Amino acid sequence: MYIYKELVTDDACKDRKSKIIHKIRKNAGLVNVFLICLAGGNDSFDIIDCSNLKQKGYPRESLYVVGMAEGKESAIELSAQLFLSFSDRYGMTGFKKALMDGRDTLFRRY
Repeated sequence: MYIYKELVTDDACKDRKSKIIHKIRKNAGLVNVFLICLAGGNDSFDIIDCSNLKQKGYPRESLYVVGMAEGKESAIELSAQLFLSFSDRYGMTGFKKALMDGRDTLFRRY
């Protein structure tokens, strides 16, 4: 799993960001925490419930996490904000490609 160096969180996760990442790495259970990841297909983002990561066959190694939120509604709002922010910074259609091209400098491996 790769974490964006400028990880964006909502207000509820802001103070607990490092604890949540530590729990994800240790495969501990997390309730009502959602990760916003770069999507594998044509979509921009996937919103993943952290409880899904406890499954043995879940493909954790291919996740590129750019945001974290507590609650589904907050995750949807945060993903919309991320979309606008990334499209302003990298261009409307090419932000996902730009992030993946610069993944060595923009993401940390966990």
